Amino acid sequence: MQPETKNNPNILFHYTSIGTLLDILSKQNEDNKICFRATHAKFLNDPSEYQLAVSLLKQSMINYENENSIKNGNSTYFNDELIKKLTLVSGNPFILSFSANADDLSMWRSYGADGKGVAIGLDRKMLEAYANNDNTINTRLLQCIYNKQKIINKLTTEWGNLYNEITFMDEGKKIGLSSFDFFFDIIKQSFSFKEEDYCVENEWRLCTNVTDNKTLRYRNNGDLIVPYIEHYFNKEIIKKITVGPCVNKELSKESIEMFVKSKEYQLSSDSIIASKISYRQI
Repeated sequence: MQPETKNNPNILFHYTSIGTLLDILSKQNEDNKICFRATHAKFLNDPSEYQLAVSLLKQSMINYENENSIKNGNSTYFNDELIKKLTLVSGNPFILSFSANADDLSMWRSYGADGKGVAIGLDRKMLEAYANNDNTINTRLLQCIYNKQKIINKLTTEWGNLYNEITFMDEGKKIGLSSFDFFFDIIKQSFSFKEEDYCVENEWRLCTNVTDNKTLRYRNNGDLIVPYIEHYFNKEIIKKITVGPCVNKELSKESIEMFVKSKEYQLSSDSIIASKISYRQI
């Protein structure tokens, strides 16, 4: 096994509430697998993510045209409306978020029930194997990129494999594309682009494009009905559980140990740890 680093974590953590932990560990399907929910990308916490992806895609195309002395090129037509159309064709994007941070105050505040929740640690290699499986062909596990220039440079290079495959008709209202698969792969990648303000989250994402609306599920979140999909993993994918800093940590740790044992999870007491952060809610 390669040594664990910031860019090569062995375990990725999903911050959530105690109630969600109980649901995940309790509700196994007929194949003895556990379920995690991935939320539609439009319903994530940062509303600017979609616009960021569109702007970076267009800027990278402009860069490619400038580097190759192309005047009045495809970027003239490459606008928000066109991206929306292509995204719709490629399917609805759903995201299951993780962090490489096992015990992080900002993550507890934002996603871990303000410190009263847990961080569920999943085996990264098993997540990658799941994403690469033939049955999940539209799924990828991606590390989020927070540096705009790095993103633009990466996309500029990738346009070299696609640019000449694009043709526009009817003043840009229609598009012809020989390599849809490649372009849709770029669309999936775009959901790993985030503003630099969020870099402390160290986020990884399981990104899925869904074309069959019959697989969609819905849940209530305040005044919204939020669409989601379900990912089913072997229960062995869970390697650690970190208990949040704002609960009775030791007692909660003990009760979780008892619970996972009753559900026949192969987690030692050393795999269930209490947060080392000192955090008192005001």
